[in-house]
Amino acid sequence: MNDSKQLIGLRIMQRRKELGLSQEKLAEKLGISKNHLSNIERGKQIPTTECIFKICSAMGNTPDYYLVGTPTSETDEIVKLIKTLPKDKQQGVIKLLKFYIDNLV
Repeated sequence: MNDSKQLIGLRIMQRRKELGLSQEKLAEKLGISKNHLSNIERGKQIPTTECIFKICSAMGNTPDYYLVGTPTSETDEIVKLIKTLPKDKQQGVIKLLKFYIDNLV
């Protein structure tokens, strides 16, 4: 569940930055504190269903996008590249990606 919370937070943060919104501005639109939004983006808290719908309204996309993610052409390319590696090397890449994601936020 921790990985899921972090990925949800990461998708919210990435979309917020794509739109050029500060945490303060988005938190204001959502009716939550900046600290609460920061905790969500860092994967420390999971947004409520109501909050997810407010996020969708404020920044677009569907709840699926924030909760599950949407495969993209980049996702397909990453998967293809990883599949070209031997199984033991694939595990190493997965560990590196997890480390990178954990330290990105």
